[in-house]
Amino acid sequence: LQNMILHGYAYPPDEIIDGVELPAGVKVTPIATTDDGAQIWKFTHNGVDTHPIHFHLYDVQLLNRVGWDGIVRKPHPTELGWKDTVRISPLEDTIVALRPIIPHLPAAWGGLPNSIRLLDPSMPEGMYLEGANTSQREAMGLPILAFNPDGEPVDIVNHYVNFGWEYVYHCHILSHEEMDMMHAQVVGVAPAAPTFVSAVRSGSGNNQQYLVTWTDNSKNETAFVIERSTSATGPWSRLATVPSDRLVTGPGIGQRTYNDRIGNTKTVYYYQVYAINVIGDAWDYSDPALNEIPPGGGWPTLTLDSRGGAITTVAAPSNLTASAVQKNSKTARVTLSWVDNSANETGFLVQRADNAAFSLGVVNLTTTGNVTTVSQDVPRGKTFYYRVLAFNDTIQSSWSNTASVRTP
Repeated sequence: LQNMILHGYAYPPDEIIDGVELPAGVKVTPIATTDDGAQIWKFTHNGVDTHPIHFHLYDVQLLNRVGWDGIVRKPHPTELGWKDTVRISPLEDTIVALRPIIPHLPAAWGGLPNSIRLLDPSMPEGMYLEGANTSQREAMGLPILAFNPDGEPVDIVNHYVNFGWEYVYHCHILSHEEMDMMHAQVVGVAPAAPTFVSAVRSGSGNNQQYLVTWTDNSKNETAFVIERSTSATGPWSRLATVPSDRLVTGPGIGQRTYNDRIGNTKTVYYYQVYAINVIGDAWDYSDPALNEIPPGGGWPTLTLDSRGGAITTVAAPSNLTASAVQKNSKTARVTLSWVDNSANETGFLVQRADNAAFSLGVVNLTTTGNVTTVSQDVPRGKTFYYRVLAFNDTIQSSWSNTASVRTP
């Protein structure tokens, strides 16, 4: 379920859509199941005008309208079927179904690149968007104007964002359209799979290494993930993420390499490579002095990979426990342990508070990924509450269970 958010056109994209790529010769079927790529959107309109909202790239089906008086209003016969424009009336919820089918491209094109641009191309990089210097406005006692989709206040500086296949939806009344009633939609397309070439071992003693080589077949990947195993059939563990600088080098294909320095070992390693495309605004908007956004968060993102999946979640850690021992006359040492349930996190956020609601004395600590225990020194004779979440470059998990401990 997606709610329309009327941010200004220059704001980061709110609507992140996983495009449906059908095999050649396969036609779209009627919306019938929950896993056929369909999405249900609800538009809530509390204004005064009726807006004809126009969708680019794909069509939508009007399901019904629910007035704020509770009355369900079925679509008019002329509104049935796939449409590119839907009437959004005031004081009611308009509910539509959409399924963004990606059109087939000529093979000679070799795919399409992402739209990577500044939020506001008319402004220099690094400048605040208009009214989005929130920290400064708060310090000056001025109204706060910039919020993320969750309602958290944020500072927004002009920076580059991956808009994927960038399209828009907007009001078709010309005066509304020209007065910023339009917003970008990010449509995600999975990158083409790389072709693995080789993993060649060289060197001796502590200078041993593998040179991993693959062919980049994609114009829209943002990085390649290198996985390693001691068996040709796995299990595989993530070794590295090698970014693709599409902003400077532009879209392109060709040979790529990665050096894995293994040191003095006789272990034989096997490698595999896949491409990922992270769409949406991955800027870190977290600021403990301004908002409660977890590290790496702010706006929605979506990660698609060349294996055919969309990586939209990070599994939350579980079984968090806390213990405490006296360190000296004034401090105690608290040790936390948890179970890491995710294979795609890059770090953990450990949060401590003086109450179970995590609203008093909140202190944050971050660790790298693949860590399942951490210790910190705290005052003696107090009760502390802890929780942990996992995060990567674009998304974060839900919180773990809460563990409390009283220091001796």
